[in-house]
Amino acid sequence: MSANASTTPRSGSPASNPQGPLPAIIQLSRPYLTPNQISALEQQVAHINGSRDQQLKFQAFSVILATGSYLRFPIRTMGTAMIIFQRFYLFNSMQDFPSTSDTALACLFVASKTEDTLKKLKEILVASYYIKRPSGPDISMDSPVIEDQRRRLISLERHVLETISFDFRVKHPQPYIIKFAKRLRYPVSLAETAWQIALDSYRTILPLKSTPHAIALGCLYIAGSLIEVDISDAKPDQFCVQPREFENVVLEMLEFYIDWLPQTTLFARYTDPAKFMSMRIDLNKRLGKYTEQCVPGAHLQLRDYSMSDKGTVRYVLNWERERIERESY
Repeated sequence: MSANASTTPRSGSPASNPQGPLPAIIQLSRPYLTPNQISALEQQVAHINGSRDQQLKFQAFSVILATGSYLRFPIRTMGTAMIIFQRFYLFNSMQDFPSTSDTALACLFVASKTEDTLKKLKEILVASYYIKRPSGPDISMDSPVIEDQRRRLISLERHVLETISFDFRVKHPQPYIIKFAKRLRYPVSLAETAWQIALDSYRTILPLKSTPHAIALGCLYIAGSLIEVDISDAKPDQFCVQPREFENVVLEMLEFYIDWLPQTTLFARYTDPAKFMSMRIDLNKRLGKYTEQCVPGAHLQLRDYSMSDKGTVRYVLNWERERIERESY
C-alpha cells in the first residue's frame, strides 16, 4: 500500500564521509498508520466540521468513480486513487489544496500509473470535462482549457507523489475475498455482497490502517450477516488476522453504514440503517464493550513544502536498510 513517512534529519560532507554526502532528510515510508497517528493528523488538518469534510470527500470519490468508469479503468485503479486521496488529505490541509476535484483527478492519474492502466493526463481531463458537461460543446486535447488544467495538475501530482513517499505498493481486499470464499466453500452470493462492501471500504480510512486480508474477512462477516449465511467457521487466526483488527474492521464498516448509508454501494439493496444498527448491537453483545486501543507510534506532521529547499530528500521504503546504512556511517 502507498504510505507516508516521518522525516529524519541527516547531514554529511565529502570530507568526513568518503562515500559522499548524505541526504539532508530521510523520509521513511509507512505502509500503515496507527489509530492515534490518524487521529492526530485529522486534528491538524481539520478546519471545517467533520460532516462537511466527509461530504467533500464523497464528491471527490464520485469524480474518481465517474471518470474512471468513463475511461474503463478497473476497480483496482479507482480504489487505489481513493486510497491515495484519503492519504493526501491526512497529510495536507484542504486550506492549502481546496480543489478536491483537481486532487481527485491527480490521484486517479497517479493510480493509473501505479496499477499499470496508463492514460495520458489530457485523456483524463477530457473525460472529466464531458462528465461535467454531457451536453456541452466538444473539446480537444489541444484546447487551452485542457492545457491550463494539465499544468495545474502536473504540479499537484508532484505533491501527491511526495505525500505517498513514492511508495506505490497497494494491495486490495477483493482477491482475498475470492480466495477465502473458495477456501471455505461459501456461496457466490456471499462473495458478491462482500465484494460490494469492499468497494465501500475505499470510502473509509480503513485501508490506511488495516491489512487487506483483515478487511476482506470483515467484509465476509458483514455479508454473511446481511444475507443470513453462517460464516462462524471463518476464524481470524486461520487467516493470519489479529482478532482485534478483525473486530475493528467490522465495527468501523458498520458505523460507516449507519452514518452514511445513502452514499454507499449497498444502498441500492439495503436502504434501512436500522439493519446495520442491529448488527452493531449484536456484535457488541458478543464482543463485550469494545474500546479501540491506540498503538503508540511516531508523531507525524503535515507535509513540509520547504523540505526540499533544505537539501536532498531521500525516500526510503525499507526501514531495516536505512537503519543498517545509518549505523555504518
